[in-house]
Amino acid sequence: MSKIDTFESILGTLARTHDLHKVFSAFLKLTACALACQTREEEYLEEAKYWKKENLETFGQAMGALILQMEKEPFTDLLGTYYMDMIISKGGQQCHGEFHTPQEICRLIGRMLADGDSLPESGPVTICEPACGSGAMILALAEQYGPANIRRLRVTAIDINRMACDMCFINTTLWGIPTHVIHGNSLNLKFEASWRNIHWIAPFLLPGIHASEDVVAAAASMPSGQGEPPSPEETAAIKTALGQQMFDFS
Repeated sequence: MSKIDTFESILGTLARTHDLHKVFSAFLKLTACALACQTREEEYLEEAKYWKKENLETFGQAMGALILQMEKEPFTDLLGTYYMDMIISKGGQQCHGEFHTPQEICRLIGRMLADGDSLPESGPVTICEPACGSGAMILALAEQYGPANIRRLRVTAIDINRMACDMCFINTTLWGIPTHVIHGNSLNLKFEASWRNIHWIAPFLLPGIHASEDVVAAAASMPSGQGEPPSPEETAAIKTALGQQMFDFS
């Protein structure tokens, strides 16, 4: 892949005439919506109206380049690295308390935590990530669990930064990790919005998953609205999870 084909360089062409932070924020939102299988159409159209047709085509090219780069670097958080290197300054990191964990540290922790032999033989594996950032830790865990166990994961990922939520949504969707991404504060449990990726909504669409009547019925019963805050029941479950251990394999 040539340098000009990377998503970073493609976004850079837009940054010649637009603020890079605005460009990256729009890219994340449009890409997350595009990967949501028509469940975030209103959100997509709301952002798209601020950009010219040729700009939207450039965003599409950047999305394609990102996917190709991710295929060459499995479970690597390319978006989070770009965000820290190019979007947020060191001063901004200190001001907002944003310090993303390096990928290799995430992988080390993933190897320490993810023991396939300790997982139950069947049923979902629930994970609560209360400060998910771009999802690097989730990717590291999923990499350790392997394809069969990834399909069993049910990740609740929370972050106070909206851009981080979009990065996490993109990363977990493209790597097939069933995830409920929540925009809000896990300390005071004040949540503004949430989105479920297609692997959470319809797990029977994953390769190798049989669409039994029970699975189809469960997917059909999921809340249809994207962008709404978690329900009181979901918030209560998050509070319980945060009050216990972060990773629950029961």
